[in-house]
Amino acid sequence: MIDGCCIASSAVLLFGCGIGRRLGPRVEDILGSQIKMAESIRQAAKEVESFKQDCLDLEKKVDRLASLLKKAARFSITNPAGLYESPTRKIAMEVEKTLERALGLVKKCRRSGMLKRVITITNVSDFRKVNQYLDNSIADAQWLLNISASGEDRPVFMGLPPIASTEPVLSMVWEYISIVHVGNAEEKAIGASNLADLAKDGRNGNIIFDQGGVQPLLRLLREGTPEGQEEAAKALGWLAADKRRVLGMRQEGSIIVFLQILVRGSMKVQAMVCRAISQFCEHDEEAQVEIAGAGGIRLLVFLLGHDINEDSSKSKKAVSIHTVVKSTMTNQKDGSVTHREQPGEEVPGPESNSSSPSRITPKPNVVQNDFKSMSATRTNLDNGRPSLQSSSLRTISQNSRDNEDPKTKAALKAEAARALWKLARNNVKNSKSITDTRALLCFAKLIQFDKDEVQYNCVMAVMEIAGAAEQDAELRRAAFKTNSPAAKAVVEQLLRVIEKGEPELQRPCLTAMGSLARVFPAPARVIAPITQALLSWDVGVAAEAADTLYKFANKNNYLHVEHSKTILESNGASHLVALLNYPELYTQTRALKLLCCLSLNVPDSDFLAQAHVLKALEIANRLVVLNQNLELKNYVLDAIAKLELYQSSSHSNSSSKPNYIP
Repeated sequence: MIDGCCIASSAVLLFGCGIGRRLGPRVEDILGSQIKMAESIRQAAKEVESFKQDCLDLEKKVDRLASLLKKAARFSITNPAGLYESPTRKIAMEVEKTLERALGLVKKCRRSGMLKRVITITNVSDFRKVNQYLDNSIADAQWLLNISASGEDRPVFMGLPPIASTEPVLSMVWEYISIVHVGNAEEKAIGASNLADLAKDGRNGNIIFDQGGVQPLLRLLREGTPEGQEEAAKALGWLAADKRRVLGMRQEGSIIVFLQILVRGSMKVQAMVCRAISQFCEHDEEAQVEIAGAGGIRLLVFLLGHDINEDSSKSKKAVSIHTVVKSTMTNQKDGSVTHREQPGEEVPGPESNSSSPSRITPKPNVVQNDFKSMSATRTNLDNGRPSLQSSSLRTISQNSRDNEDPKTKAALKAEAARALWKLARNNVKNSKSITDTRALLCFAKLIQFDKDEVQYNCVMAVMEIAGAAEQDAELRRAAFKTNSPAAKAVVEQLLRVIEKGEPELQRPCLTAMGSLARVFPAPARVIAPITQALLSWDVGVAAEAADTLYKFANKNNYLHVEHSKTILESNGASHLVALLNYPELYTQTRALKLLCCLSLNVPDSDFLAQAHVLKALEIANRLVVLNQNLELKNYVLDAIAKLELYQSSSHSNSSSKPNYIP
């Protein structure tokens, strides 16, 4: 039998191996005081003079509670995982309060003077209350031992412990976290799956986080079976839906574990980890910096395009990334300015401006650098976790990855693209790091050949990178040169989606084209398909197209006059006049703004006269909505004045002056 000293000495083991964050006083100190109080109750029970039978019954329950504590001590000694600290701490504190009540009641029943017995009144109801407290503590301790068991020793049904009777979700969280902590491989996967289901609700996610659920999930993600890793990554992804929890998870070292999985995990697990990374980046800007600084961008780009050449073989006209990079480097060595198309190769994109050539300077073999960076990142990650066995990319059989289910491959690409999208969101530095890899070429190929979520996430990533390029001239010049193969491929796919894609894809593509408006030379052939988008049945697409064209025609664009002429040549004026009749105010104001801009840039254009833009602006000037937007109203008045000036003179000289055709 384990005596009190043995139990007290094992208290450190009982809680030193536990999980969760330590809050308040040391748990081993609380446990030690409980053991001493149990012994004190036994000694006091032998000296009672009144209520002897009641004290005897109370002593039996204290002995039963003490035996459960001894079992817990044995478990902590024999099981390296120890007990789950969070419920153990809470139960231990309640047990201590119960033992204090029992000790105080027993002391009242010892020999004492008549005066003290008269002053201190003890009755049966006091014993009834303390017995109830002891029953609850015994049930709590037994439940704690049950959730700490695994395999055949684990009861099928545990019920609710009295300590969590008013909050059943708390007991469920404790049970599932304990399963992840001490269960076998199959049980851990089930426990993590249950935690993932609970974490979908924000309140439950807070409970899981506050009860120390992050560390056992990270341990399972790092060391568990593929099934357990997948469920753990899923649960961590749901937990990352809150900035406070993301901050705590980062402090627990979750990012380094995520990047380790991106190096050596299975494809299903990697897909779930990519989703968790995107959640981190979406809710915490500092997580964007930390993930990028740890090498996460190159790992994600590698996962996005590791078999992209195989996928692109579906089309004979597809551009191989390796071929494009090799061809570009060869052209640079030969002193060529623009990309030369090789036989059987088609590199789409906007026409380069011969009047202002810009030489592309590719980095040495982008693909090789990616693999070297992957190996270096792997080494750094392994050094950060010396307890893990070192590995390399070759650890995972390439054949097994190639033979993976196509749905799994598509899911991994979709989540990798989503993670890159969130990393680039409102972050110029990360966007530049992404463009320094082969990511743009990967995005172009996936937009061309993939559909659904992969295509959408790639488009959104390109939109965010283009938005960063709009803000940063250095990034714009480095990544989106008109003769860059990557820029050409991306722009070609954006235009293809604008012409034939679904509205949910057309809108971000139009936004990206607007962000790149200052990149294109004049005449820009990209303007024609964007102008056609003004006729879209989707009002959101039409409004976005008007916004995009405004960035081409706005005075902030150096070639705004030339772009305005191109817009008018593409029947932009008549399309915009038609948009003024739309009932949606959002679409009307954007069409009106662009019409005013075109009128001020090219007031003498016959295309404006043929579309009756002056009359349309005069009608729009009488709209009540303009009285609420004085800036737009003044813009309309300026456009009307300029059109009246130029079009009246052009009509008077129409017999001698031919129509202007840019």
